[in-house]
Amino acid sequence: MSRQLDLVVQGVLGTNPAVTRTTGGRAYCYFRLATSPSFRTAEGWRDGQTIWFTAKAWGALAENLGRSLHKGDPVVLVGRFTQESWSKGSDEYLTNVLNVSCGGHDLTRGESRFMRIIHKADPADNGDAGAPDAAATTSSGSAQTAGSAPSPDEPRQSSSDQCLPPATAPLDTTPAAEPFADHSTSPQHQEELRDPRGDEPASEPQAVDGQFDTDYLLADEED
Repeated sequence: MSRQLDLVVQGVLGTNPAVTRTTGGRAYCYFRLATSPSFRTAEGWRDGQTIWFTAKAWGALAENLGRSLHKGDPVVLVGRFTQESWSKGSDEYLTNVLNVSCGGHDLTRGESRFMRIIHKADPADNGDAGAPDAAATTSSGSAQTAGSAPSPDEPRQSSSDQCLPPATAPLDTTPAAEPFADHSTSPQHQEELRDPRGDEPASEPQAVDGQFDTDYLLADEED
């Protein structure tokens, strides 16, 4: 029977994650985490006394946390609770420690974006030292693979040919009826249908070399 205390902590980062490496080269990350338990009174919900933790992580998790989290971010972390004692002069102190096993942003407080990291294969494993990776990074779980270049003898397609859809029934260009026809032509309604960046329709953010186009980042993500 295990006597370890595993916790799920919903809180806010009090410091930016600090990422270092051990003498053996293993990544190590630590940061401060604050949580305030809530309780209900006759006047409504109130926050209790704030509890502070020092969160620690190792390996790939440490690197991912260091790249993903910032001071003030709401998070949900899962880890093993311990306490560490230390002294300063004649005073003794106890620190709450959360050894993190997994975690991420608290999506009840906002939105986040996921980027899967695909590590390069060791050339010694497949004997193909000069072959490039089939996929470097993926965004939202879908891999980006390198397309094959056309043969020199292959006829080149014009840009108009590349945009044509396969031969199908004629496309019905009749606009769909608005469910609320009484205001569909109002200037305010038409403005809401326009993409804020211009006349082009909005598209999903694309990852380029592991980074998202900054046009899609929220204001608090640009810091």
